[in-house]
Amino acid sequence: MLSDGVRVVVAGGVEHWVRVAGAHHGGVPLVLLHGGPGESCYSVERSVGDELAKVSTVIFYDQRGCGRSARPSDPDTYTMTRLVADLEELRSALGVDRIIPWGVSFGCLVAAEYAVAHSNNVERLILHAPPIVGPLHPGLWSLRPNAVETFLAPAERTQLRTQLDTLTDPIQRTLAAIEAISSSENAARFFYYDPDNVPEPDPAAPKINLEMTLALVGTERPDLADDLAAITIPTLVMIGLWDRHVGFDMARDLADRMPDAVLRIFDRSGHLIDQEQPAEYVEAISSFI
Repeated sequence: MLSDGVRVVVAGGVEHWVRVAGAHHGGVPLVLLHGGPGESCYSVERSVGDELAKVSTVIFYDQRGCGRSARPSDPDTYTMTRLVADLEELRSALGVDRIIPWGVSFGCLVAAEYAVAHSNNVERLILHAPPIVGPLHPGLWSLRPNAVETFLAPAERTQLRTQLDTLTDPIQRTLAAIEAISSSENAARFFYYDPDNVPEPDPAAPKINLEMTLALVGTERPDLADDLAAITIPTLVMIGLWDRHVGFDMARDLADRMPDAVLRIFDRSGHLIDQEQPAEYVEAISSFI
């Protein structure tokens, strides 16, 4: 059986930081798959993770190269295939038969790909702000500059438009847009429904692994939504009504396509539901599992 505490688990030749909480509950554990790519589970672990550990066993881990896990010797292993394989090796190493993948933002891609590849090992599936689109959708990265522009001051908007005139690659256009909003006087309004919800900087928070970010951004499979629609795993899709990163429509449309999915809308949240409506977030997952 699982026991609470921090340990190191080797998967794909890389030492992964793993923490188990709430093991006394038994049952099928939640496994947090954090966002990014290149971030860590640190912020979600603290916002709602330990509250969920009061009702369920929860496994936290930082993906290869992220947070408190080791960096691989070969950066070419920053691939979705490898991340899915890492999760399967972690599951096996921890002696768990079935899991509930709990994806957050980019982590939804890992959770979904795992569910498609290893459906027999998945009890339920939780997707918080899934950036998963169908083959006919223009894609998250093509839409990002337009979402950002809404919140820029006039001078910032003009500067971004001028910069975008010289760029055609959607990833480069997205990076330009994110840089513009990150340095904008209105940045909080893009990232949060209520700017008063912006937390104080945490000096202990791990820094993002930009090498992993650049390796994985834009590598999403356009037919992943089709594959999800072909499996019958009970799924909770959660989205903030004011999510500018992913967009409300993506989550709604994905929930419509999946045969056994429910959609939970958080009307006072942007992308970071766990920070803006933590109590409702915990209630939604607790009820679902």
